[in-house]
Amino acid sequence: MNTPSVRQRLDTLFEPYNRSDAPGLVVGVRHRGALIYRRGFGLASIEHSVANTPATLMRIGSTTKHFTCLAILLLEQDGKLDISHPVRTYLPELDNCCGEPTLLQLMHHTGGLPDTSAAALLANGGYFGHTPPGGAIQILRKFRSLNFVPGTRLAYNNDGYTLLSLIIERLGGLSWNDFVTRRLLAPLGMTNTMLVRSDLDIVRGMATLHLAVGDTWRRGIFFSDDLLGAGGLVSTVDDMLRWTAHLRGTDESIFGNEIRKRLLEPQRFANGTTIGYGLGLMREQLRGVDIIHHAGATMGAQSQMLIAPAHELDIVIMSNRMDAAAQVLALQAMEAVLGEEGLAAETAPAAAADHPALAGRWFSRESQTLLSIEAVRPQPQQAETLLLSVHHAPAGALRASGTGLARPAGASSSVEIRKPPTDGAPPPVLDVHICGELERFERLPAIPPAIAELATNPCGRYRHAEFAKEVEIRLDDGRLVLDLLPMSGGAHWELEAFADDVFGCGRFRAIPEFPLPLPATLTLDRRDGEVRGFWLNMDRMRRLRFERC
Repeated sequence: MNTPSVRQRLDTLFEPYNRSDAPGLVVGVRHRGALIYRRGFGLASIEHSVANTPATLMRIGSTTKHFTCLAILLLEQDGKLDISHPVRTYLPELDNCCGEPTLLQLMHHTGGLPDTSAAALLANGGYFGHTPPGGAIQILRKFRSLNFVPGTRLAYNNDGYTLLSLIIERLGGLSWNDFVTRRLLAPLGMTNTMLVRSDLDIVRGMATLHLAVGDTWRRGIFFSDDLLGAGGLVSTVDDMLRWTAHLRGTDESIFGNEIRKRLLEPQRFANGTTIGYGLGLMREQLRGVDIIHHAGATMGAQSQMLIAPAHELDIVIMSNRMDAAAQVLALQAMEAVLGEEGLAAETAPAAAADHPALAGRWFSRESQTLLSIEAVRPQPQQAETLLLSVHHAPAGALRASGTGLARPAGASSSVEIRKPPTDGAPPPVLDVHICGELERFERLPAIPPAIAELATNPCGRYRHAEFAKEVEIRLDDGRLVLDLLPMSGGAHWELEAFADDVFGCGRFRAIPEFPLPLPATLTLDRRDGEVRGFWLNMDRMRRLRFERC
């Protein structure tokens, strides 16, 4: 039997992106010291019919984050800061609640900071606008409460890394780009890696970012000029493979092994629970392989950096299209290189038939978290599995973890059902651990109420005090919608009633059309038979309060 070579397997994997009429990606793979794959696919620019090559500059998005963490650790090593101190120690102008988290909590995404992009979306009537330099900290100063007590939960947050970037500039005496270049990039000869803080900037040799909208493409432009250490780096596969080799190695010329170790240490919540997100890097086991990785995404780009240290395997994928699924492709590339002989069997998702009592919607009034568990069939020939959604956003399949279920399984679990119900009857209450903390989730009605059956009428205008912004819940052709009341165009969520006071914010309709989903949940504050207000919850923004006008 003729077995395809590694290169043939990789060519087959990336062939769908080998097009002359669409954006694509660039791939680099090094295995045991040898550069075994280095190739560009698709167009760097549809507009100018320029092809992607290994020399094409691409955004790496949030893969930037561990560079920021390294810069912070170097400043601590220099004696200029302490990562256990609150952020307001170094940014005293952040004198509200957003100054409370420590630098370590910001690096871990456990600081509880609200999301300024979501705030801008609401304040601008359904449009992100374009945040100017310094805009993020101005928005953060308006908040009166955090998403959660720092150190108790995890919510991915770019703004914490923007604050860390400002601290690097203030204490390092250089711009973020100059500090990172001088201390990290230049010593490795990474001359094609640089900060591009705005997608409005024109950079020679950089791929155009593309968003698929229907059958056509639109230019991807991130809605901020504050793209600093949260996701602002641009690089090439050659530069990134230089970086992964150093990160995986033992050379102490740039940063020592102690800092390497700290980058990968699992974070610990206040209750003692640990997960695999370190300082801008994830570490976990996949099919028996220890991997270090971090993905990135901006408007119109995706990336993934994956390292398998024991196999001396480095994989870098950078794309200039939002739909390239770089994370999935990197894992498939790892499988193509290592082959089935070097991999353990994949852990199958939990079978829906084994847990019939879990399917449905569950709601925690303590944290206003909505969990949805749905039986889905990944492939026509496969058995149904359980898909978990959080805040109305798909989060992944539930998998076996210890004696229970978790999403995802392993060190990075943040949602656990440790004792799933054993019989077929759904219980009225489900115990769920989120980041190690027990919460009780009540089961919402299997048959949601119709709009006409709601206990009280939620229609009317509501106001967010901190942003002086009004929105409206209204009926639109028999459907409830949450209208963000833009000055022009249109922007509203279609509301789906799950209970008398719990709604899913489903499809987001905007003029012009917004190319990405914006899932959220809405909870009514009903007292004395009247709706007094509501809370809006998203993955990165919790308990945003609107009072009835």
